[in-house]
Amino acid sequence: MAIFLSLISFSPILGEILHQKTPSIALSDSNRVIVATPTQFDPQQKDGYPFIVMLHGWSGDETQWEDDSDLQMLCDTYKVLLVLPDGGYDGWWVDSEVSPGRNYDTHIHQELKIWMVENFNGSMNPMHHGVMGLSMGGFGAISQALRYPDNYAAAASLSGVMDVTRHTENWHLTGALGLYAEDPDRWNRNNPLHLAEKKAPRQSPNMLLVCGRDDFTFKENQEMAKMLEDMGYKSVFREESGTHSHAFWKTHVESAIKFIVSHFKN
Repeated sequence: MAIFLSLISFSPILGEILHQKTPSIALSDSNRVIVATPTQFDPQQKDGYPFIVMLHGWSGDETQWEDDSDLQMLCDTYKVLLVLPDGGYDGWWVDSEVSPGRNYDTHIHQELKIWMVENFNGSMNPMHHGVMGLSMGGFGAISQALRYPDNYAAAASLSGVMDVTRHTENWHLTGALGLYAEDPDRWNRNNPLHLAEKKAPRQSPNMLLVCGRDDFTFKENQEMAKMLEDMGYKSVFREESGTHSHAFWKTHVESAIKFIVSHFKN
């Protein structure tokens, strides 16, 4: 069911990192968001600005990206808007059936994207929309791309968790998905590796997986890359040196942004 919001328009402060709150029916615990605009932002630009949704990792919040990247430089270099929602300490970017008011999946594609269009002159064209994330956020980004393949031009994951069924006792996943033994189908419905088991639709986003060879998620990223290839998805897997760490993510944020922007279509 579509969610309709009463959106309050305002004039963004150009070239600054803006800490905002979005109207939300889907969320009851946090609706914080950071938006970064280019220094030469034009609120009247025809057709609006491409934008990328950036999803943080487990135990973090929207400010994680301020530590792991230079948001202003990225906006100015690639002429995009960057939107950084808060996914909770352990929300896992899913619509939780066990924790009311934590419908992060719905918040992203039915609330946040509309809010960007209405308030920041974000493009209405989904082929100018991207999504990326690190760790828990990589899980969320690839899940968005697979669940809503006609809603994004491209998606990127840095050290993303691609198979939560291997981690049923970790990272408060039960708070989002319940006990695995009680409802394994619920876990599979929210699991990138399972979502990728169907043949790629005609319209589907380009996907980038980046993972360090010493990362504990490396094997599942390898398997995910093969699954995407076998099912006909347009995807790239980059094996890099490194671990599941902020040092690794800082190194690869810009290349992920560049990948997404390269697939925006006129």
